[in-house]
Order: sequence, then structure tokens, then C-alpha cells
Amino acid sequence: MTNMNSLWMQNFNNIMMKNMDIFNSSITNLIVFLSIFLSILIFFSIMNKNSMLFSNESNELELFWTIIPSFIILIISLPSMFLLYCYEENKFSFLDVKIMGNQWYWTYEYPSMNLTESYIKSSMFLRCINTSNSLIIPSNKFIRLLLSSNDVLHSWTVPSLMSKMDAVPGRLNMMFLNCNKSILLKGQCSEICGINHSFMPISVLSLNLNKI
Repeated sequence: MTNMNSLWMQNFNNIMMKNMDIFNSSITNLIVFLSIFLSILIFFSIMNKNSMLFSNESNELELFWTIIPSFIILIISLPSMFLLYCYEENKFSFLDVKIMGNQWYWTYEYPSMNLTESYIKSSMFLRCINTSNSLIIPSNKFIRLLLSSNDVLHSWTVPSLMSKMDAVPGRLNMMFLNCNKSILLKGQCSEICGINHSFMPISVLSLNLNKI
């Protein structure tokens, strides 16, 4: 969940989302710095009527605005590709959980073949995001989620874990989940799956197995 100190993303609960938050903040700061620098440059060029900075041909200037943008794109692309690779990398899974999307609830199937159905539950405090059952996972472990749907397209999304994957009928999608603390997290179906789409919340409960 978000709080008053969250300026960008939701509070991060794993190392991957922390790296994404750092990357997002760095790119934002870079864009702000370049915008201010170019605005000052254009301002002084307009104020100085004798300046011919943008009027005459200049090989040095053309070289500058060709190399510098290319260098900036390289700076942005390298960490972006690294994060994308880390996100898609296959990891050893401590636990496999199968998630099925239904209109309008979720079904969680654990390795012991226990089926848990998660419906929306009325609450005065957490309106429209409280559930009857939560997906229970161990903290500091990689969990592999296998997602599919029994009817229409759904999307299992928990923003504070940087997790989002479509549940497609007749297809099995996979993603990894990891949470580094004991916490209750909330999400919602982010695919328009029908009239009760907004009443299909997600709840994830991360527990430290060493303290149980």
C-alpha cells in the first residue's frame, strides 16, 4: 500500500522493485536536469541577440547534439535491459502455486492440492479490496505462480511486488514472486473482465517461516 512518503511507486517489498524505484528516480532526475539545462541555454540564446548559436552551421555543435543524446540513450538502456533480464530470469522456486481466474473471484491451488477460493469481502476499512482468503506465501523465498483462467481474460496484479500477469483461458502463464518481509499486500484484477471487474480484489499474505 502507499503512504504519504511515497512520491513515485508503492512501497517496495522485494529487491527487484527497489531497483526499479531507483531506476525510475534516476531517469526522472536526469530528465529534469536536461530540461532545466536546455531551457537555460535557449533562454540565454534568445536574450543575446548577437548570439548565432542556432543560426549558423557548426560542425562542433552538430557533433555535440549527435553524440550526447546517443550517450544518454546508452545510459538509460543498459540498466533497463539489465532489470528486464533479472525480471524474466528463471529462478529456483521454493513453492509452486496455481492461480485460476474466475468471474469474479480467484482460486489458489497449492502443491498439496488444497483449493482456496478468494472472494471479495465487505469491510469498512478496506473497501473493495478485502478478501475472504489470501494467497499465503513464505517470505524471502521465490514462489512460482502458474496462471490461467476458466472463462475470460483476467490479470493478477500486486503493484507493491511488481507483479502483473494475465490469466488467459486455455493458456498457462508463469511468473515469479518474492517478498522480503512479513506483510499483507493488496491488489486487484487489472483486466476488464466483466461487469464485476472492480469487485475482484487480490490479497497476498507473506509470512516468515522461521517465526512460525
